[in-house]
Amino acid sequence: MGSHEVTKPHLVSAIIVGWVLVSLVWLIFGFLAGNYVTYLPLLAAYAIWTVVSLLMFGRGLDREMAEADDAHAAH
Repeated sequence: MGSHEVTKPHLVSAIIVGWVLVSLVWLIFGFLAGNYVTYLPLLAAYAIWTVVSLLMFGRGLDREMAEADDAHAAH
C-alpha cells in the first residue's frame, strides 16, 4: 500500500479540533456582538487556510509517514 493511501488520523484530528475551536470563537463573538454575519470572514479565512495547509503540509506528512514505516520495517 502506498503512503498516499494511508489515512492520517493526526491530520484529521487537527482539522476537526481547529474547526471546533474556530466555530466556538465564531459562536461566542457572534453572540456577544449580536451579529453572526460580522464574523463570517473568520470562517472563510479558516476554510481557505485548511485547504492551503492540506496542500502545503499534506505531502510532507506523506514523506514523514513513509520514512517512519521504513524505520519500523528496518527494525
